[in-house]
Amino acid sequence: MLQLFYILLEKDNKHMKKYIYIISLFSFSTMFSQRLERTVIGSSGQTLSNANASINFTIGELVVTTNSNGTTILNQGFHQEAITLKIRLSPIAFLQGPLATSGTTTMDDSLRSNDLLPTTSPYTDSATCESSVFNNTGNDAIIDWVWVTLRDKNDKTSVLASQSALLQADGDLVDVDGVSPLQVELASDSYFVGINHRNHLEIISINPIALNTTTATTINLSDTSSAVFGGTNSVLNMGNGIFAMISGDFDENGQIQNIDTNSVIQLLGISSYNKADLDMNGQVQNSDINNLLNPNIGKGEQF
Repeated sequence: MLQLFYILLEKDNKHMKKYIYIISLFSFSTMFSQRLERTVIGSSGQTLSNANASINFTIGELVVTTNSNGTTILNQGFHQEAITLKIRLSPIAFLQGPLATSGTTTMDDSLRSNDLLPTTSPYTDSATCESSVFNNTGNDAIIDWVWVTLRDKNDKTSVLASQSALLQADGDLVDVDGVSPLQVELASDSYFVGINHRNHLEIISINPIALNTTTATTINLSDTSSAVFGGTNSVLNMGNGIFAMISGDFDENGQIQNIDTNSVIQLLGISSYNKADLDMNGQVQNSDINNLLNPNIGKGEQF
């Protein structure tokens, strides 16, 4: 190419700039011609989806099949990305604080009714929901955010997946839409299921629970103390057929201690979304200490 340039330059020096420009364009286009884009051109196609997965295809692609184990990955067509099917679960758990406040078999929803619940989860995934989710009342009223963990069936200390969820007044844990079962990107298998809350002691199922991608498995961790690891050391009998998670762990270290009491005392009188509000009525009061924290001093998580 350079030889051609010099020959042309010698023949007609006055056109030098023109030739330099042409050769520069040629070099520029050659440099970028090695970049390949993955594209699909089709005269027709469609995207189909549901709550669990989506499939994109063009004409003719539906006859192209990739083998799958039926649980985690499904590939269809030439441009379809890998799809991870999610296992589904519907845990049930109660918090001592708002259940004691209500005095019934449904938890008090004062945080929601006083517009104190945040639409962003206080946990590490910072999950969000629409504010309209908090419009539900009665049994489906949202009480607060909770943290759900799925743990190795052979080692309950090994967390394989975790995510925020919303807790309804009747104990149902639901997804961020406020109504749907939880979905987790793990293969169908058995897992220990853990539930944690920002000022209550965490609980874990006594046994691994079989979970799958087709049906939402109900996991009731509140109907008997034997449903959770540690039994009566992990939950409190509320006297109405409900065994609730224990309130008072202000510093979230897995134990209820005098240091929790001292921290809550410093916050007496405030009205906000705060961990010191142990009964979750929207205010930090002496009743949080006298009725919940002090009676639970010395209790801790059992795993």
